[in-house]
Amino acid sequence: MIVMKFGGTSVGSGPMLVRVSDIVSRAPAERVVVISAMAGVTDAILNVLPRVQRDEGAIEPFLRELLNKHLAALHDAGASDAEVVKVTQEIDALLQRFERLLYGIAYTEELTAKTKDLAVSFGERLSVRLLAGVLRTRGVPAEAVDADDAGMLTDGSFGNATPIMSAIERNLERSLVGRLRNGVTPVLTGFFGCDAMGRVTTFGRGGSDYAAAIVAAALRANRLEVWKDVDGFLTADPRILKDAQPIAEMTYDEAAELAGVGAKVLHPRTVEPLKDLHVPILVRNTQQPEVQGTLITGVASVSRNALRSAATKDGLAILKIYGPGMAYTPGIGQKVFDALAKAKVNVYNMAASQASFALLIEESDLDRGLKALESIREGTIQSVEGITDMTLICVVGRGIGSTFGTSGKIFTAVGKAGVNIEMISVGASDIALNFVVKRKDRDACVRAIHHEFLFERPAPGPTEPAHSPR
Repeated sequence: MIVMKFGGTSVGSGPMLVRVSDIVSRAPAERVVVISAMAGVTDAILNVLPRVQRDEGAIEPFLRELLNKHLAALHDAGASDAEVVKVTQEIDALLQRFERLLYGIAYTEELTAKTKDLAVSFGERLSVRLLAGVLRTRGVPAEAVDADDAGMLTDGSFGNATPIMSAIERNLERSLVGRLRNGVTPVLTGFFGCDAMGRVTTFGRGGSDYAAAIVAAALRANRLEVWKDVDGFLTADPRILKDAQPIAEMTYDEAAELAGVGAKVLHPRTVEPLKDLHVPILVRNTQQPEVQGTLITGVASVSRNALRSAATKDGLAILKIYGPGMAYTPGIGQKVFDALAKAKVNVYNMAASQASFALLIEESDLDRGLKALESIREGTIQSVEGITDMTLICVVGRGIGSTFGTSGKIFTAVGKAGVNIEMISVGASDIALNFVVKRKDRDACVRAIHHEFLFERPAPGPTEPAHSPR
């Protein structure tokens, strides 16, 4: 049995729904399909909620636009007349529920984390009904299933929920396995589950990948297929480097490091439920299903290069904390991190010396971070400074932290490109080297690393003799 996950662009139009249906129909008979909301729908819901809070007049136009978008995709996918009637009725019922929620937000003028999670769940609730209808039109028995009805139980943390796996395993055995045995393909909502009280909780932006991994782990699937609009992981961001190469295979840890930094191929937590169970993840391109994609397992190929990819994360800032006695003051680090945690400032990376801390944070959190640290300034902390326009570079590969000379070669290549390194984190991971450069130097840095270590030049052809080493 396999779990297949399709992203928002994969189900973003009628023709794409047809393409996904063809891919699903060619897959093994025992399959669970997990999908995201149609491309742009989650953002549209998040954008309309603050407007609804101020003005109920925004509700009707928004719902009408949402209805038209989904019905247009259903018709463009060539759904049968019977399926158009059935799916339209299901969508109407969903939008009536959504309408009541939106008017509740407008009348109370309150938008809580709980109501926001419930609101954004409607994107996936709508999309699963579209795909199920298109699959049935094309002769594939399919049924739309909402994750909260299926029993995707979570810890109740709105916006960033964690699954309760033991309960999910029992619940999915009841709600999904029976359908599979009857030859029905469940089309399950990604992105959200519910707590013990039945309240919807989401797994965070991009969380449909994570939701699919939870399903694959709970059902002990043979593999998880994640279908995207890219060919899998690449050796660099193709927007930075046009000759970035596809990566045929990588390990769970390598994929997690790249996803955590900013490679948007996978949600950062996708490998978490599957790693210990040794369930492979295969990342493939919906637009080019013939491409092999990237296979993620726990086994590293002995034949490949040590370095795999250079990923980047923009929009960061360095928070620098100075004080000549900090290294000799017990508890100063805890005070700093406690203050930032209270201000809801997440620290991505850090470096320390005898007289300073350098913390990498979101640029949007910088003002809150500065204020939080000003509140704990005593004799030990003399000054706090924020530096903006930073980019985190993450070079990932087997044995980077333990292979003699690798870090030095990377920094030499970066230095030759005229790039100054603002902050370095070494030793925390054996497979990743993280450092920070100015945003303006990002592209030059990635190109230097890629062409020095990752770019595999083609073997000489018959008219291009190999050159002898000098």
